[in-house]
Formats: sequence, C-alpha cells, structure tokens
Amino acid sequence: MIRTSLCYSTLGVLLLNSSYVLADGLTDLKSVLQTLNGDTPISATVESSFTEKRGKKRKSLKTKTGLIQVALNDNHEGLELIFSDEIIDKLDNESNLKQQNEDANTPTLNAVGGVGVAEMKRMLSAAPSLLRFIDKAIYLNEETVSYHDKNMRQLNFSLPLHAIIENKEVHEYVDDFSGDFHVIINENGVPLESRIKFEGSGSAYIFFTMDISQSDTSTYQLFDDRLVKVKKVFEREQRSTWGKTSAEGYKVLIINPPHPSLAATN
Repeated sequence: MIRTSLCYSTLGVLLLNSSYVLADGLTDLKSVLQTLNGDTPISATVESSFTEKRGKKRKSLKTKTGLIQVALNDNHEGLELIFSDEIIDKLDNESNLKQQNEDANTPTLNAVGGVGVAEMKRMLSAAPSLLRFIDKAIYLNEETVSYHDKNMRQLNFSLPLHAIIENKEVHEYVDDFSGDFHVIINENGVPLESRIKFEGSGSAYIFFTMDISQSDTSTYQLFDDRLVKVKKVFEREQRSTWGKTSAEGYKVLIINPPHPSLAATN
C-alpha cells in the first residue's frame, strides 16, 4: 500500500514536470533564439514585390507597383548587395521617366528602398530582431495548432503600442490600438512562422484623422547556426482625411545552392 502510494506520487510529479516543460514554449523559444546568432556565409537572391492603390474614390484610384531582384552575400567580411547591370539600367531609365512624368510606371525604382542593408540583415539573421520583438510583446498563452499537417506549438501575445510605434511623440496622437502576435514553434522551440496583426486609429490637430490595419506573416528556416527569414508577406489598409490606401506585397529569400545544410525546421 505504501509502495503503491509512492508510485502514484512519483508518477504525478513526473507528469507535472513533463507538462510544465512541454508547456513552457516561451522559455524554449527564447533559449533557441539566443543560440542562433551565427555568421555562416550565405549567398542568396532577394525578390521584393508590392502593389499599392491610393485615392479618395474607387474610380480615381492610382496604382503603384514595385518589383526588384537583388543578389546578396553575407559572410565574415560583411553584407554585400549586388545590383546587376540590368537592374542598374532600369533604375536609371525609370529615374529619367519619373523626372519627365511623376505618374510614370517605375516598379524597380519603387521597390529599391525595400531591399536595403538593414532590412536584408534582419532577414538573414532573424533571431536577434525576433527576440527583441518578443521582449516588447505581452505573453498570453500557448496552444497546439496544425501546421503543414503536423501538431506544433503556437505562442500567443498581445502587442502594446510601443511594440509597433517606437516614437513616443507619436503615441499622443493614437486614440485606439490593438495588436496580436503569434509564433509557431516546433518541439525544440525553433520558430517556423510568426504573424503580426494590428489596428489603430488616431488624430492630429483638428482636421487630420487616420485608421490603419496591417498584417505580416514571416516564415523561417534554419541555416546551420543562424535563423533565416525566408519569406515575409504583408497586407495593409489605411484610411485618412486624404483618402484610402491599400497595399500588399512580399519579400522572398532564395538561398543559392548547393547548401546541403539548409533544412526546413518543420
């Protein structure tokens, strides 16, 4: 009788500890992110594309597009962005078109700002920026979700205003704000996907008002000792005193082969 009670007691402790470990996905995620700060050399091509529609009335909406492909190398000597002769010629021609006609179609020129060094570094070494963002968010809970037909852990957060808008002077013009943040991790705590969604409204002075909603979905892969954001997709809707703007787009990193160490984490 005593032995049976001890067995049940020990089993209960083990189950309690086991469920605690499995449920503590936030600790698992942070621990993993702190280790994925390597500098394994990467060679890739980034493709950035977006479509933006702007105007006050549906019939008078102006459409702006962007599309560019840039090669890049990230190694121990630093990050190198390589613009092909074709891209450079397009940028030059579109700059001339823009000077002659402000409404000219200049997709390469429109997209070049989205493939800067800072943005590319955040994609190629995604762990530090993801960890900083998690520290700004408010952890809510963890749940099991289906991801590519497999059960994975999803960590749910709410987002305070300062997680999206760092400029404190702008905060006083925001009347309402709500945001959600979700991270899907595997059994080892490695992030597979993150999603951000937020909505806000505000006003400045007497005549200017704005409502905005945006969602971002990022997909991650492991590359040796670093976490790479291989895809980012966004959608944005904005209404203000000056009209309505809607936009959608993506950035995709295409890692150059052969890289046998590149493995999907799901």
